[in-house]
Amino acid sequence: MRNAALWLDKKLGLNQHTIAHYAWVIVAIAGVVQMVGAAIRMAFGVLVDPLVETFGWSPGSIGLAYALMSIVTALSSPIAGYLGNRFGARNTMLAGTILFFIGMMWTSQTQAIWELYISYGLIFGISQAMLLVPVVPAVAAWFRRHLGLGTGIMMVSWSLGPALVVQILAVLFDTVGWSQAFMLVGTIGTAILLFILLFFRNTPEEAGRQAYGIKAADKPLITSGNIFISTQQEFQGYVYKTNAFWNLINIHFLGCVGHAVILVGIIPLGISKGLGPLTAAGVLTTLSVVSVTTRFVTPVLADKFNAKTVMFFSFLGQGLGVLLLLTADSTLDFYIFAILWAIPYGGEGTAFPVVNRQYYGHSPMGATYGWQLLGAGLGMALGGLLPGLVFDITGVYTWAIILSAVFSLAGAVAILLLENTKRQLIPDWPEIETNKAESSHASGD
Repeated sequence: MRNAALWLDKKLGLNQHTIAHYAWVIVAIAGVVQMVGAAIRMAFGVLVDPLVETFGWSPGSIGLAYALMSIVTALSSPIAGYLGNRFGARNTMLAGTILFFIGMMWTSQTQAIWELYISYGLIFGISQAMLLVPVVPAVAAWFRRHLGLGTGIMMVSWSLGPALVVQILAVLFDTVGWSQAFMLVGTIGTAILLFILLFFRNTPEEAGRQAYGIKAADKPLITSGNIFISTQQEFQGYVYKTNAFWNLINIHFLGCVGHAVILVGIIPLGISKGLGPLTAAGVLTTLSVVSVTTRFVTPVLADKFNAKTVMFFSFLGQGLGVLLLLTADSTLDFYIFAILWAIPYGGEGTAFPVVNRQYYGHSPMGATYGWQLLGAGLGMALGGLLPGLVFDITGVYTWAIILSAVFSLAGAVAILLLENTKRQLIPDWPEIETNKAESSHASGD
């Protein structure tokens, strides 16, 4: 396979980049993990109406399960980030895979609302954190340079996963019922995760390789041992003292409230406007497919240009674009919204790994990214809860749409308060001194 990749490198005239590198295997694995792990959460809107019809539960009470899952994921994210740094992303994701299977099987057999809260809300919530938090920092460890490119390719899965699973679930719900659908997706998803994690390696050093984009003059980074653990704790202390650390948590929260309202509410909203269940699911699928482009482009642009500017316009577009739903009454209106809103939505959260690298250098990203996903999870919880609650109170989704816009635009304002991303905020992560004599001489100067 490596020979085939090298042949393609030559044929494509690649010089700065190469596809003959194990980093791309790690990116592919991370993409599948994100696709499986995130898809069920993103497809929650498909589950609402079947549960209402089967058990007579209100949309608000069902939405509480989504909110609980998001809160549990949020609270577990810093812990999952720490576990990924301390024990390796692979071991952490294996634990998440087991919980994923348990959560999916239990959800498929749910008969009471409290079971949905435990199986989907609690177990699947922890699984989400264990799967999705460690994998992004692990990918970052495989890139000495060009992290934006690797992140962009990986983040495409955030759109492809929901696009595939939403339609699969919608069809399965119609053919075998929601319970069997969850069993099938849970079983197949678990098998896929267990298989691909056999090929996952936490760091290039663990695999006996070098990070992507490394140059001859670069010294290897400290990635293991007692020095790694103590230095990691010291660096994290520096990170906590920066304004960007806290502001990025807040920004992720605001952006996720904004889009969670739409991701959870768009299918029930479409049905309330006369769209059929499959047509309404198609709106969410269209949204996910269109967002693939900006999920890839945004981190690449953030890595190459001003990350603050790229993030600002993503949040601004997400906030203004959602207002199209206030006048949407036909199938065409909903699909036009899906296409236009998906463009900024796709870039809303994909630049965070790149911004972390720009602010904090090559220090392990797990704990920092985990805290940011704490904000994201709380935002997804609130945003997922709002459509059902607003509908229960008012009988329409109008105020949910307005609140979505307000939160996204507030995130755009918060981005303007970030520090300049061209200036690293803390010292460089230490490199291994390969020449002790040179090191000793340098210390004596």
